[in-house]
Amino acid sequence: MVGISTDSTATLKKFKDEFQLPFALLSDADGKVADRYGGRVPVIGLANRATYVVDQAGTISSIVTGSEAVDPTSAISACPTRKGGGP
Repeated sequence: MVGISTDSTATLKKFKDEFQLPFALLSDADGKVADRYGGRVPVIGLANRATYVVDQAGTISSIVTGSEAVDPTSAISACPTRKGGGP
């Protein structure tokens, strides 16, 4: 699991430390990933906070939005490999 944001690496480091996130955060400063997955708010162009669970075939199987997207619990539970409490 990784988080991808249009924020700078410095901002992401601070965010990860503040919320003690258990996964890596990657910077998508140019917005290519956000654009590919429709992750920008129309008109203003800012990235929308969302968690996408993408399966091995590249299909989006689950989307968590808003403040719930910060907490990885729902995304982890949506991952087929994580169901049943396995490693």
